[in-house]
Amino acid sequence: MNLRYTFFLIFFIPAFAFAQSSKTSLNGEWFFALDPVKIGEAHHWNNPDFPLNRWDKVTVPHSYTVDPRYFFYTGQAWYLKKFPQLEVPAGYRAFLHFDAVFYQCAGWLNGKKVGEHEGGYTPFEWDITEALISDNLFSLRVSNEWSQTTIPGAKTYLGTESENTSQLAPWINYGGITRNASIIIRPDVFIDNVKIVADPDLVKKAATLKITVNIKNLSAQASTPALVANIYRSGVKLPMKFKASAISVDARSSGKILLDGMIVAKDVKLWSPDDPTLYKAEFIIGKDTIVKNFGIRKLEIKGTKILLNGEPISAGGANRPLDHPVYGSMDPKEVLEKDLTLMKNAGMEFSRISHYPVSTELLDWADEHGLMIIAEAGNWQLTQAQMKDPVMRTKFKAQFREMIERDWNHPSVVAWSVGNEYPSMAPEGQTWTKDMYAFAKELDPSRMVTFASMFVGRDNVKKAEDEASQYVDFISANIYGNHLHNIQNIHNAYPDKPVYISEFGIRTDAVKDENGRVEHLRKAMEDFRKCDYVVGACIWTFNDYRSRFPGTNANGYRPWGLVSPEREVRDMYLLWQEEFAPAIIQAETSGSQVKVTITARKDFPSYTLRNYQVKAGDKTQPIDVLRPGESKVLTFESAGVKEVSLIKPGGFIILRKPLK
Repeated sequence: MNLRYTFFLIFFIPAFAFAQSSKTSLNGEWFFALDPVKIGEAHHWNNPDFPLNRWDKVTVPHSYTVDPRYFFYTGQAWYLKKFPQLEVPAGYRAFLHFDAVFYQCAGWLNGKKVGEHEGGYTPFEWDITEALISDNLFSLRVSNEWSQTTIPGAKTYLGTESENTSQLAPWINYGGITRNASIIIRPDVFIDNVKIVADPDLVKKAATLKITVNIKNLSAQASTPALVANIYRSGVKLPMKFKASAISVDARSSGKILLDGMIVAKDVKLWSPDDPTLYKAEFIIGKDTIVKNFGIRKLEIKGTKILLNGEPISAGGANRPLDHPVYGSMDPKEVLEKDLTLMKNAGMEFSRISHYPVSTELLDWADEHGLMIIAEAGNWQLTQAQMKDPVMRTKFKAQFREMIERDWNHPSVVAWSVGNEYPSMAPEGQTWTKDMYAFAKELDPSRMVTFASMFVGRDNVKKAEDEASQYVDFISANIYGNHLHNIQNIHNAYPDKPVYISEFGIRTDAVKDENGRVEHLRKAMEDFRKCDYVVGACIWTFNDYRSRFPGTNANGYRPWGLVSPEREVRDMYLLWQEEFAPAIIQAETSGSQVKVTITARKDFPSYTLRNYQVKAGDKTQPIDVLRPGESKVLTFESAGVKEVSLIKPGGFIILRKPLK
């Protein structure tokens, strides 16, 4: 093994830079047509000479499910895109890249098939180099149909599987090119992916880096790539050394370069929800450069506690169905940032967030602003037959792998979930959990693994062996009502594991008015605070969402949200700000003074407050550190003060207290 030490200084550049690799967006205008009787391929819609004068035009990203012209269509559809000759120099390859297409698709370039993909939320790409001509037509056939072998898929609902009483998909199948599309031109020896594991020593304050750089060699000759690696914090390159393995990658093959390094104590700043410090790692091989963000943080489970950077943390969160009246499952910046800001303002720091992989843009925001995310991949109430079906297991693993390998550098992602509400007491559910846990740990042993169980709190789960939660790192439980009883049942069966409430809540129409929901929430929070092993509670749901599920209202929505489909804030959201805040404010006026007492919660949610501020009127005062159970008294002039606010780092106002 050859060892070498590398130092390299450059300005920050994007992952795909001119004269090395280039990335060209294919967003914008595409031709579009429905294909309800599936004649497109037989009638040569993928032929470069096919006439398009009568085709509609749409703007990608696009979902035909919410396009008024094709509203709620389920079936096949075609997207066609013309683009001119591409300059692909000798020694380079061209790739067509999609961030997500829902759900199944096949692509042709100039009539030549270039690939297929299944899975609605994760990225994929096809090598199109050999199919390029002077004037190009790319054809993409998309299907949002579901069956018993799609994920999510049709399943029996109500009754036994043999009765086959109802076939449905668990959420709306928003079909289309729902995320970004692009063409990437790379050298034929390039960096395919990078995995960065940063492990801090909480005593010595330094951090070790273990980095895997995956190389692809698509050339006709073997390659011995020389790797340059640099680490930056706040734009400044850190003076560090890497020990690297030297490799030779065979022609048309793949290889890995392993790097070991250490960031010294003075350059280490830990990532946390209130201090989301990010680093940039830059990797250069020949003519290819890639840049990845990462954070340094330590996650541990000790008994019934989850520790972040050595300190226990318990926090609220929300499930956010990827659904909007105008955009469907597309997630434009204006919606995404509004939603996540509302969540951050409500102390929703620890969220399971979705039943399926979210966008890279969401995780980037979470990295930069400090949200902890449990990432889940699609197993929603798979039946026993589906979970033992080799085809389904293979499909799930492929989509799970795509999610993990895309997201494993995001510090916001703290755990992987292997599914939701499947029969976890049955042998098939137990085997699934055990196997998928092992699969997740094989890909990424640095994160926790869980799944959302709707059975674990039931009275017939008496001991760990009765249910599949025995195989995961912490319990995730979906609980609707009778909260204390169910949580205590879980703790009795699993006395040494943390408990995360992955779903709880109540619909707007399940009670007489919003006050009924408020009281339901207050009672639930009282119950959670009686159980010091509860490490999180995640509301179902942040927003109302469309559904075909039985019990959906006549307007097509399930009204569980703290906000409406259009993101109008309900009273429940306002209460959530108080209940999920990590502190309690008491304010009283005495003469010309306002005395404000801030007490960090010791029950739930609970974590150390650092660099918070208290605002009264137009004046603010800092709180350097406030540990759970500690209090601080601040005094303000009372003139003009109508309320007192608690402000998180980043400017998020998470608690308001009117003066009486």
